[in-house]
Amino acid sequence: MAIIWRDAVINGIKRLTETKNSKIFTRQELIDQQLPLIVQEANSTGETPSQTLSRVLQELRDDALLEFMSHHRGMYYSLLDDIDIEHEDLPSKVIDTAIKVHKLKFDNIRTDERVVETRQRIGQQRLRILTLENYHSQCALCDTDENQFLIAAHLARWADEPDGRGDLSNTVCLCRFHDPLVEYGYISFSDDLQILKKKSQSRMINMVLEETTCFKNPIEFIPTVNYLAMHRKRTGFE
Repeated sequence: MAIIWRDAVINGIKRLTETKNSKIFTRQELIDQQLPLIVQEANSTGETPSQTLSRVLQELRDDALLEFMSHHRGMYYSLLDDIDIEHEDLPSKVIDTAIKVHKLKFDNIRTDERVVETRQRIGQQRLRILTLENYHSQCALCDTDENQFLIAAHLARWADEPDGRGDLSNTVCLCRFHDPLVEYGYISFSDDLQILKKKSQSRMINMVLEETTCFKNPIEFIPTVNYLAMHRKRTGFE
């Protein structure tokens, strides 16, 4: 049974990357190794299958399912499936795209694997950069905007929710003053991002809590209700 060209190309890309054991491929490799089967699957009788292939590759790029890496060699990186940051060295723009479409996955570091640790650290650095950009490089709870005081804080913790490690909807830009208050449950958030607070015996902490009155919405990736609920449950707000 014939399938549409888009699905046939996706199948071809997956076969090619599985054979190479790498998500990096070139247009020419796809043509040389997969185009006849793609044409067969699509039951295409057109005279310009390579041009049709190029059109579909552009569509997949537009849908953030491929990242174009090199004009000179026609090189692509497949984002059709989840990306393990530890698997291979990736350029920053591939990491950034994978984070934005929630395809970048972080495994638990094996401490004896220095290369794996380095790759994961690079992924974490890119996640921090994109989180800060998402919040206009300012704490979501105050006016602190000095870069050295800002971090990408996870609502659902790294160890508790592996699928949320690289999700920008799980990270919030916080300053180093507000981060421990969120981490240790003095501050949480309702589903509509109203601030929830717990009093402390510390006068200083209570002063900061009193000054914390609103959550500044990010540009694009807003915290989702599932991560907010996980944070409230962990910190005793529900």
